[in-house]
Amino acid sequence: MNTPLFQALREMSADSISFRIRGACMTPVLDDGTTVSVRARRFYLPGDVLVFRTNAGDLAAHRMLGWRRAALVTKGDTCEVHDPPVSRQAILGAADVPVRLRDRVSALLQFGGIVLRRLAR
Repeated sequence: MNTPLFQALREMSADSISFRIRGACMTPVLDDGTTVSVRARRFYLPGDVLVFRTNAGDLAAHRMLGWRRAALVTKGDTCEVHDPPVSRQAILGAADVPVRLRDRVSALLQFGGIVLRRLAR
């Protein structure tokens, strides 16, 4: 996705925009072909499903695990490894899907595991 198009989407996400999900990395929360509304927020919490621009320029919808300096740590629910850090400028917004307390706690525990592995190095 080119930069001007991404910037236009970011401006539109201040209200709400819809995306069709492709792939199975967020199953069963978001199945392939599901349409979700995305809205930019001031703050994102662990467990939120964020739509962001990847380093390859694609859009992805993955769960936020935690914060890292000037970026956020995300991971697809069915993925084995977390994503590279996602800068705030790369985030379109959060998907309008219910986030259970269990999802938030799980995200924080996964992030804690990442931090502990880094500290152990």
